[in-house]
Amino acid sequence: MSELAAERVALRRSRRRLRCHVRQIGMYLCHVILQMSLTEIGIAYGRDRTTAGHACRVVEDLRDEPAYDAFVTRLERVIQAIFPQAPLALSPVEPAHA
Repeated sequence: MSELAAERVALRRSRRRLRCHVRQIGMYLCHVILQMSLTEIGIAYGRDRTTAGHACRVVEDLRDEPAYDAFVTRLERVIQAIFPQAPLALSPVEPAHA
């Protein structure tokens, strides 16, 4: 019975971590693509501006991994397509040919 309870706790932590990470990516995209201030992002997400700043740093640090960077780049392009009036914060990335 205690093993089942431990699995449930681990699952809840995993889900909470995933929601947190998704929120961090959203905050990052708001700041980088939509050029929102950290204060505006904090208000929009019901968090503090320092939390928004932390989220941007976390995502930026994780972009060192190529697969993660490619994922975030795709999200940036989707946001740019939805909000074409938003300032372009990234240069077009050409696919690498091996």
